[in-house]
Amino acid sequence: MPFPRAPLAARLLGLLLLCLAPMAPAADKPTPPPADKADTAADTPFPAPLLHNADITYTFVILHPAPPKGDVVAEARKLLASKYKELAGAWKPGAPQPEVELQAVPPEELEPIDEEVLDFFGRKLDAGERKRLTQARHATVLAFHVPFARRNEALLAATRFAHQLASERAGFLWDAETREYYSPQRWKEQRLDGWNSGAPSLPAHITMHVYGEGERLRVITLGMAKLGLPDLVVEQVQRSMSNEVGTLVNGMAQLLAEGLELPEDGTLNVDLTRVKDAKVKRQLEAKMSEGARRSLKLRAIEATRDEGDPDNHLLEIAFPGSGTPHARQLAALDTLFGKQPDSITPVKAGDPELAEVARKARLRLTELKPRVEKGLRPPEELTVKAGFRTDDGSSEHMWFQVTGWEKDHLRGTLANEPFEVSRLRRGSTVSVPLKDVDDYLYTRPDGTEEGGESSRILMRRQEGR
Repeated sequence: MPFPRAPLAARLLGLLLLCLAPMAPAADKPTPPPADKADTAADTPFPAPLLHNADITYTFVILHPAPPKGDVVAEARKLLASKYKELAGAWKPGAPQPEVELQAVPPEELEPIDEEVLDFFGRKLDAGERKRLTQARHATVLAFHVPFARRNEALLAATRFAHQLASERAGFLWDAETREYYSPQRWKEQRLDGWNSGAPSLPAHITMHVYGEGERLRVITLGMAKLGLPDLVVEQVQRSMSNEVGTLVNGMAQLLAEGLELPEDGTLNVDLTRVKDAKVKRQLEAKMSEGARRSLKLRAIEATRDEGDPDNHLLEIAFPGSGTPHARQLAALDTLFGKQPDSITPVKAGDPELAEVARKARLRLTELKPRVEKGLRPPEELTVKAGFRTDDGSSEHMWFQVTGWEKDHLRGTLANEPFEVSRLRRGSTVSVPLKDVDDYLYTRPDGTEEGGESSRILMRRQEGR
């Protein structure tokens, strides 16, 4: 079939190497984000003609834990012809139709799936599903070729087709674009339920990788290629602001999927009130605070490619203005979503119960120091609370996310928006001696948490218990 790419055998080999070879988690990639840029005016605008890819290709893989009975490819072709006729066309110059190429993978070409791979790419599977998936020695590749004008209906049909085939064959699904494994049930719940026509709810069909060293992270989407759109990049994100930036990226992705155009000068007219998808709209509204304007102008520039990036056009979301990247990003987030509110609870100096919490926290942090120095690997995370001198000389106690440990000082980025410390903002870099730490919250490698006792005490007191 006339797919304008490498031969299927070569594509399949590359796919399997990506899919099955042990890989480091995205957060451990060694390449740091670029140095600070005072202004983005000199950056090259993203070429408007590249916003839409007229020739879309993507791949799903069905992995079979047990040897499949019969000819899976032949039966899949019958299923296409009978139930998914919109995918069973032939690519013709001038009038392209969606088409599907099917290929069985023999056992000798399929490397066993390692548990370490599933730690990062199989997080949507439970323990039993992971164990069964590691037994897969057979696979069926579904390669889709779609014109841009048919992107939404084709992706819906392709997602349904892959789900039905995996369900009938008791297999698992691999999305080569987002690099994720799914059970048929989870695939249906996340990607199909509630979607019957039009553009999908984008956060369900893409994923984000967040990685970097120290305080600065790089955020990049994977999966936008399935809709003929560029993947989105944000550089130099403060670690404590990654969730808010992720919300912005989801909103931007949804707007592009719903038809947002890009002027030649690269202006991104971000208006979150124009998001049509009800689910994404609710998610965005949940992040809004008082003063949120919900719209502003950003810039689309050509992104710098990094190792491991998706094989797709990359559009960097840039933040115009003066000041540091952190200041520009924070100003944009404040404009879109409003300043994020934080509560403040007065505490008398020398409170014995909280002093005991602080003593135990410092002891536990001493035990965790080697892990911090070695480098925490997601979902492992450490946040600590400490007092910061206010403008009037008193103390305001706030949380910051730890990114390093230097001698007796913990370094990180502020997670709270200060009330009375005008020199700091959420995301500011701070350094605090261990002796000044009040509490800690540690997320272990298995995702469970410990610490945070001071918050529970203050909450109990507020409730009068």
